[in-house]
Amino acid sequence: MKDTIIIKNANIKLNDPILIVGLPGIGNVGKIVAAHLKKEFNAKRIATLYSPHLPNQVLMTKKGTIRMMSNKFYLIRTKNIKNDIVILTGDFQPMSPEGQYDINERITEFFVNELNGKFIYTIGGYISNAGDMKKPRVFGNVTNTALIKELKDKGVVFGESKGFIWGAAGMIPVFGKRHGIEGACLMGEAFVDYDAQAAKSVINILSEILNLKIKTDELDVIIKKVADKINKMEGKMNNQMPPLPQESDHGMPYIR
Repeated sequence: MKDTIIIKNANIKLNDPILIVGLPGIGNVGKIVAAHLKKEFNAKRIATLYSPHLPNQVLMTKKGTIRMMSNKFYLIRTKNIKNDIVILTGDFQPMSPEGQYDINERITEFFVNELNGKFIYTIGGYISNAGDMKKPRVFGNVTNTALIKELKDKGVVFGESKGFIWGAAGMIPVFGKRHGIEGACLMGEAFVDYDAQAAKSVINILSEILNLKIKTDELDVIIKKVADKINKMEGKMNNQMPPLPQESDHGMPYIR
């Protein structure tokens, strides 16, 4: 395989589709969101991307088979909204700059030209070091300032995220702009490596934006498990801490 290819499962005509990109990244927020939406709405796979820019390894499945690394497109259709929703998720992102440009350009071209795509949302994580782990914010960046007010009204925070957006979350909306469609990057405020709480915050925002009811019961179970693990780790650390120094006759500790 010398080039990035996308193989369609069927010749499906879509209705003004919206793309939601959720690939591995900070806090795995994007991948958690994509996986949850895929399962919640029983999304059907419509295409698969293979590329020499993905890791040169194969995945051993639970059934005992093996498969290549890939990114997959899934279709969500619901009577509640007029737009079809296409979910893109996958095993890895390419690590090289050349791979990022090639794969993300190919994804965008496929969505715009072959699926007649209308809008792009990419999902990522953002480390702010200033938020509340129990109430993560969702930061936004868009390809057109006209989108800011609408997304602000849905609870997205603008103007506080700084620096760079690495990988598909930043590149796909920019490529989309070049191909004539707008996009937005939504980043959940992440605090741990697998941040289901940040993913839930993004899903709640998406629910508002798309006017689509999305249950989060399964995420709540994961959030509780993660919180319990953190509490246990903190308890062990506190038990291993040396006793605090006693105060001297002058009312000050010996060690400061």
